[in-house]
Amino acid sequence: MGFIGNHGGCCTIADRDFIIGPHHDTSDFLDRLSEKLGREILFKEVFLTYEEGKNLFPNKSTFQDKNNFPALKVDLSNPKLPCIFYNTHVRSCMIYDVRPETCSSFECNYLRDQTETSNISNK
Repeated sequence: MGFIGNHGGCCTIADRDFIIGPHHDTSDFLDRLSEKLGREILFKEVFLTYEEGKNLFPNKSTFQDKNNFPALKVDLSNPKLPCIFYNTHVRSCMIYDVRPETCSSFECNYLRDQTETSNISNK
């Protein structure tokens, strides 16, 4: 996802067959998010279930696979379909300090490949 003009590629779906999930630390994440925002945040405010996702995106195979859920909700009013927590104007995650494990451990293929190439050339 690391190319010029593709800020937040891992946080947006756009026209790709891509999903922001699955998330396995939902309870812990909701606790951290609730504390950050000062109110109880419910699962349905943040996550898509398989049933919701497969109906929202019937032409995306990633949304037709139950193993990819729960997934973070996306802003359906934005054509880039960013995660509801990704601010496309400032190009930043608004909950970066409490983001779910799937997000914090995500490794961009492009950046991983660049690191591997750099490590090989430095030997």
